[in-house]
Amino acid sequence: MLNAISWQQYLTAVITLSAAWYIYIGLRYYGAELATKFKVTLPVRSITPPVAGKIAVVMGAAKPDEGTGLYPAEELLFSAVASDDISEQTLPKGPSDDLLDEAKALINAYADNDDKSEFLSLFKLLIDKYEIFSDEISLPAVIRSLSEFSAVKLPFEVKESEWPLTF
Repeated sequence: MLNAISWQQYLTAVITLSAAWYIYIGLRYYGAELATKFKVTLPVRSITPPVAGKIAVVMGAAKPDEGTGLYPAEELLFSAVASDDISEQTLPKGPSDDLLDEAKALINAYADNDDKSEFLSLFKLLIDKYEIFSDEISLPAVIRSLSEFSAVKLPFEVKESEWPLTF
Protein backbone atom coordinates (compact mmCIF):
# COMPACT_ATOMS: atom_id res chain seq x y z
CA MET A 1 0.00 0.00 0.00
CA LEU A 2 2.84 2.41 0.73
CA ASN A 3 4.18 1.67 -2.77
CA ALA A 4 1.05 3.26 -4.22
CA ILE A 5 1.92 6.68 -2.68
CA SER A 6 4.48 8.74 -4.55
CA TRP A 7 7.04 11.03 -2.97
CA GLN A 8 5.29 14.03 -4.43
CA GLN A 9 1.95 13.04 -2.86
CA TYR A 10 3.72 12.36 0.46
CA LEU A 11 5.49 15.75 0.54
CA THR A 12 2.30 17.57 -0.49
CA ALA A 13 0.36 15.88 2.31
CA VAL A 14 3.06 16.60 4.96
CA ILE A 15 3.38 20.26 3.92
CA THR A 16 -0.39 20.75 3.78
CA LEU A 17 -0.94 19.14 7.19
CA SER A 18 1.99 21.07 8.75
CA ALA A 19 0.71 24.35 7.35
CA ALA A 20 -2.80 23.63 8.57
CA TRP A 21 -1.42 22.71 12.01
CA TYR A 22 0.63 25.91 12.36
CA ILE A 23 -2.24 28.07 11.13
CA TYR A 24 -4.53 26.47 13.69
CA ILE A 25 -2.02 26.99 16.55
CA GLY A 26 -1.32 30.54 15.43
CA LEU A 27 -4.97 31.50 15.32
CA ARG A 28 -5.89 29.60 18.48
CA TYR A 29 -3.16 30.82 20.84
CA TYR A 30 -1.63 33.86 19.13
CA GLY A 31 -4.68 35.38 17.46
CA ALA A 32 -4.40 38.80 19.13
CA GLU A 33 -0.68 39.13 18.35
CA LEU A 34 -1.17 38.06 14.75
CA ALA A 35 -4.07 40.48 14.32
CA THR A 36 -1.94 43.42 15.51
CA LYS A 37 0.97 42.27 13.31
CA PHE A 38 -1.19 42.12 10.22
CA LYS A 39 -3.32 45.09 11.37
CA VAL A 40 -6.52 43.13 11.25
CA THR A 41 -9.15 44.41 13.70
CA LEU A 42 -11.12 41.69 15.33
CA PRO A 43 -14.69 42.49 16.31
CA VAL A 44 -14.96 43.11 20.07
CA ARG A 45 -17.63 41.02 21.66
CA SER A 46 -19.49 43.02 24.24
CA ILE A 47 -20.50 41.43 27.51
CA THR A 48 -23.74 43.37 27.63
CA PRO A 49 -26.37 42.84 24.96
CA PRO A 50 -27.13 45.66 22.52
CA VAL A 51 -30.48 46.22 24.22
CA ALA A 52 -28.71 47.30 27.42
CA GLY A 53 -27.53 50.55 25.84
CA LYS A 54 -31.09 51.79 25.40
CA ILE A 55 -32.59 53.75 28.31
CA ALA A 56 -36.15 52.90 29.20
CA VAL A 57 -38.33 55.15 31.35
CA VAL A 58 -39.66 53.02 34.18
CA MET A 59 -40.81 55.63 36.71
CA GLY A 60 -42.25 59.07 36.44
CA ALA A 61 -40.39 62.19 37.51
CA ALA A 62 -39.82 62.59 41.25
CA LYS A 63 -41.94 65.31 42.81
CA PRO A 64 -43.00 66.12 46.36
CA ASP A 65 -46.36 64.99 47.67
CA GLU A 66 -49.15 67.49 47.85
CA GLY A 67 -49.11 69.47 51.07
CA THR A 68 -45.38 69.01 51.56
CA GLY A 69 -42.59 71.28 50.57
CA LEU A 70 -39.83 73.50 51.81
CA TYR A 71 -40.55 75.99 54.56
CA PRO A 72 -38.52 79.01 55.59
CA ALA A 73 -36.42 78.54 58.74
CA GLU A 74 -38.47 81.17 60.61
CA GLU A 75 -41.61 79.03 60.32
CA LEU A 76 -40.09 75.83 61.72
CA LEU A 77 -41.19 74.93 65.25
CA PHE A 78 -38.92 73.17 67.74
CA SER A 79 -39.51 72.13 71.33
CA ALA A 80 -38.28 74.14 74.27
CA VAL A 81 -34.74 73.68 75.47
CA ALA A 82 -34.46 71.09 78.25
CA SER A 83 -31.45 70.35 80.37
CA ASP A 84 -29.86 66.94 80.01
CA ASP A 85 -28.36 67.06 83.53
CA ILE A 86 -24.84 66.61 82.22
CA SER A 87 -22.33 69.06 83.55
CA GLU A 88 -18.62 69.48 83.09
CA GLN A 89 -18.16 67.68 86.42
CA THR A 90 -19.87 64.50 85.22
CA LEU A 91 -17.36 61.67 84.95
CA PRO A 92 -17.65 58.73 82.60
CA LYS A 93 -18.42 55.32 84.04
CA GLY A 94 -15.38 53.41 85.20
CA PRO A 95 -14.56 49.93 86.45
CA SER A 96 -15.91 50.64 89.95
CA ASP A 97 -19.31 51.47 88.44
CA ASP A 98 -19.20 48.26 86.41
CA LEU A 99 -18.29 46.26 89.52
CA LEU A 100 -21.13 47.89 91.45
CA ASP A 101 -23.64 47.13 88.65
CA GLU A 102 -22.56 43.48 88.37
CA ALA A 103 -22.62 43.05 92.16
CA LYS A 104 -26.14 44.51 92.33
CA ALA A 105 -27.19 42.07 89.60
CA LEU A 106 -25.71 39.23 91.68
CA ILE A 107 -27.59 40.44 94.75
CA ASN A 108 -30.83 40.61 92.74
CA ALA A 109 -30.19 37.05 91.53
CA TYR A 110 -29.88 35.85 95.15
CA ALA A 111 -32.99 37.73 96.36
CA ASP A 112 -34.93 34.44 96.40
CA ASN A 113 -32.00 32.13 97.25
CA ASP A 114 -30.96 31.54 100.86
CA ASP A 115 -27.47 30.15 100.16
CA LYS A 116 -25.15 32.67 101.81
CA SER A 117 -21.89 30.76 101.27
CA GLU A 118 -22.53 30.38 97.53
CA PHE A 119 -23.33 34.08 97.26
CA LEU A 120 -20.10 35.05 99.03
CA SER A 121 -18.01 32.72 96.87
CA LEU A 122 -19.55 34.13 93.66
CA PHE A 123 -19.03 37.65 94.96
CA LYS A 124 -15.36 36.85 95.62
CA LEU A 125 -15.06 35.55 92.02
CA LEU A 126 -16.61 38.78 90.81
CA ILE A 127 -14.10 40.82 92.79
CA ASP A 128 -11.24 38.70 91.45
CA LYS A 129 -12.42 39.57 87.93
CA TYR A 130 -11.82 43.26 88.71
CA GLU A 131 -8.45 42.74 90.40
CA ILE A 132 -6.63 44.24 87.40
CA PHE A 133 -8.42 47.52 88.18
CA SER A 134 -7.47 47.47 91.85
CA ASP A 135 -5.66 50.81 91.60
CA GLU A 136 -8.83 52.46 90.18
CA ILE A 137 -11.45 50.88 92.46
CA SER A 138 -12.04 51.82 96.09
CA LEU A 139 -13.29 48.47 97.34
CA PRO A 140 -14.42 49.73 100.80
CA ALA A 141 -16.62 52.37 99.12
CA VAL A 142 -18.16 49.75 96.83
CA ILE A 143 -18.73 47.40 99.77
CA ARG A 144 -20.45 50.18 101.77
CA SER A 145 -23.00 50.83 99.05
CA LEU A 146 -23.47 47.09 98.45
CA SER A 147 -24.05 46.35 102.14
CA GLU A 148 -26.90 48.89 102.19
CA PHE A 149 -28.37 47.44 99.00
CA SER A 150 -28.01 43.83 100.16
CA ALA A 151 -29.66 44.54 103.53
CA VAL A 152 -32.87 45.30 101.66
CA LYS A 153 -32.66 42.65 98.91
CA LEU A 154 -31.03 39.53 100.37
CA PRO A 155 -32.97 37.09 102.58
CA PHE A 156 -29.87 36.63 104.76
CA GLU A 157 -27.63 39.12 106.53
CA VAL A 158 -24.04 39.60 105.43
CA LYS A 159 -21.91 40.95 108.31
CA GLU A 160 -19.27 43.61 107.78
CA SER A 161 -16.52 41.09 108.52
CA GLU A 162 -17.80 38.70 105.83
CA TRP A 163 -17.42 41.19 102.97
CA PRO A 164 -14.02 40.92 101.29
CA LEU A 165 -12.17 44.22 101.72
CA THR A 166 -9.13 43.45 99.54
CA PHE A 167 -8.61 42.03 96.08
